Amino acid sequence: MPLPTFAPPATPTPKSDTLTRTQAAARLELNPAGVDKLVRAGILSTPITATEVEHLTGRDRLLVTSGALTVLRTDAREEADRTKYPADPRRWMGFHVEHSDDELEAASLRWWRSDPAKVVDNELFVVTVATFPVAAYRILERAESVTRADEDVPRHHYTGQLLARVHPGMSVTYPQNTPGHLRRMAKQIMDSRIVVSSGGPIGYLEPKATE
Repeated sequence: MPLPTFAPPATPTPKSDTLTRTQAAARLELNPAGVDKLVRAGILSTPITATEVEHLTGRDRLLVTSGALTVLRTDAREEADRTKYPADPRRWMGFHVEHSDDELEAASLRWWRSDPAKVVDNELFVVTVATFPVAAYRILERAESVTRADEDVPRHHYTGQLLARVHPGMSVTYPQNTPGHLRRMAKQIMDSRIVVSSGGPIGYLEPKATE
């Protein structure tokens, strides 16, 4: 009997590198609104590509075993509301990968309802968008406080040293003047995901309670 003749192999269908927001949300374990934040912040492009989503997957959640980490859960960039802070010259609130360092600091370190003593004592302050760290600061002091006309509780402005930040393409830079031990901590932060629960934008990542 002659040897069998095989049909030619099927041509594989090329995989699309483009994802829908629902597909991206599933891979990143986010809701679609979280994906929208990442897009508006310039962290993900439009159309969303599988390559850039893959760059964000597989990160471990950051855990604290002692002390506490101050975490700002911010939104994507938008124009600052001058009616709420008429004396504040900053242009932007929220994060975008194209922020200058000065714009990033102005958008990140003020005006927050928070515990000033705790924020200063914690020293490290991380900015996140949809659980992904986008900047880290070393808090030096509380610069000033204001109480808005429509509120009874003061909001605070902090002075900080930039330790790390995200740029277009999710590239991360670490300033040369960052002390070595803080650089190592900043790198671990920027390679992680951070989940905190709080009633406002500022939260604190603390050790898990033991039974």
